[in-house]
Amino acid sequence: MIVVSDFNGTLSHGSPVLGLVDWVGENQSKFRRNLYMAKIAPSWFLAKRGLIDWNKWVMDLFISCMPMLKNATPELFEDVIAYTMEHQLWRKRRLDMIERIRGHVQQGDDVYIATGMWQPTVAHFAAHIGAKGLGTEIKFENGRMSLTEPIAHGQAKADKIKKRLGVERVDVAYGDTSADIPMLEMAERPVAVYPDETLKSVALARGWEIFGDRVDD
Repeated sequence: MIVVSDFNGTLSHGSPVLGLVDWVGENQSKFRRNLYMAKIAPSWFLAKRGLIDWNKWVMDLFISCMPMLKNATPELFEDVIAYTMEHQLWRKRRLDMIERIRGHVQQGDDVYIATGMWQPTVAHFAAHIGAKGLGTEIKFENGRMSLTEPIAHGQAKADKIKKRLGVERVDVAYGDTSADIPMLEMAERPVAVYPDETLKSVALARGWEIFGDRVDD
């Protein structure tokens, strides 16, 4: 079976952006870290209250935080990933979903984590649970980190899964927000994981499985 899962909110509450920014604060420049956090605070306030799109805000952070890392190399970014795993991604993993994903792996399913997160970071997390990462590819040139492709979101993420895996349908898909609906629609068995209100309504209307409730989260 082919299984695909969203990452943020589905498998972990941790933030790769905060992981990078906090690593910079501890290892390169606390001032630069504090300045960045101050700059994004107003938009965070608006996003949390639904006044601007939360998912787009998060995607923008993946791009805006990259210049924070100075003298960037693949080797240095491995240090950032290790820090991010310890303080954010693995520390704040969703235990019940991790066990469910591991169940797929143990029965021999091909499991992919599809996310806008940087590919080296998602690949590291995925390896912890026996899965594979489908993130956003990056490159390092002249001490700078940058994207080599657009961040896939919504329908674009579903299209990316189809292209990368060479399939039109998958067996199981997991997602937690309305942005994951196109990915869930391509699954024989879509599962709404601790869904937001929009996704929960769609899941109830279509008879999709609901795993967890944000009210109790």
